[in-house]
Amino acid sequence: MEVTYINSSGESITLNQSRPFFITKIDGTGNIRQTVNTFKAPEQDGAFYVSSTMDMRNIILEGTIIANTPDEAYELRKSFLRLFSPKKSGVIRYRERQISCVVEEAVLSVSSRERIPKFFISLLCPNPFFETLDDVWHDLASWEPLLEFELEIPEECIEFGMRQPSQIIAVDNFGDVPCGCEVIFRALGPVTNPELLLMDTGEYIRILTTMNNGDEYHIYTHFAEKRVISIINGTESNAFYLLDTSSNFFQLEPGMNNLRYDASANLELLDVIINFRPQFLGV
Repeated sequence: MEVTYINSSGESITLNQSRPFFITKIDGTGNIRQTVNTFKAPEQDGAFYVSSTMDMRNIILEGTIIANTPDEAYELRKSFLRLFSPKKSGVIRYRERQISCVVEEAVLSVSSRERIPKFFISLLCPNPFFETLDDVWHDLASWEPLLEFELEIPEECIEFGMRQPSQIIAVDNFGDVPCGCEVIFRALGPVTNPELLLMDTGEYIRILTTMNNGDEYHIYTHFAEKRVISIINGTESNAFYLLDTSSNFFQLEPGMNNLRYDASANLELLDVIINFRPQFLGV
């Protein structure tokens, strides 16, 4: 059993079954509650199901600080409480997954054996889903370089690069629930109205503009974090106003998602990249 906590200042602490921070219990990583919304008509038996939402997750950590002397235990307690400050948010990493959290309660109890205080940490996770440690990246449309040195040019010909032949790419969201993503449009020359279509639902994202060589547009579809950013000549700015009004900030459903990229002009000069973090109900 090993848990790593990283606070918003970048400080980290690892709790495992060894000195000095010996963890004895972790609870709340495998269960999650939901709120079910229903509607009941007069004289109706039962009710109509409307929707359901996941509640916040509460993770509990319990264990013991093991020191050789009371003075050493005192110093360890101070650093422990500084790391688990309620004034800072953080991330818990457990079994190759991570989840954002805030400290609800941090308790250190000292028994008659002052060199072995016990700790109790209660963490609240507003977003109840665990996610992968790293983003999953997919190049939907890009040039694969084939040129390498030492260079030998055969008599028949040589290919300097290769492009994905299909406009339709299947992307696997191997998580348990739908998740948002970041879509990146990058131009290698003049490109008009780049778009990405989720073929399974018909939803699409389209930017109404003409891109020039080196221009980038980043579209974020995450819940409560939706935005459109342009990067032109190294300058980042808000480009939400360029979004087609019929566009949707679609989510990637669990399983395979079929995506198709397109443009009104010069499709071959468009690179399309998507990245996301699959989310899980527990670990």
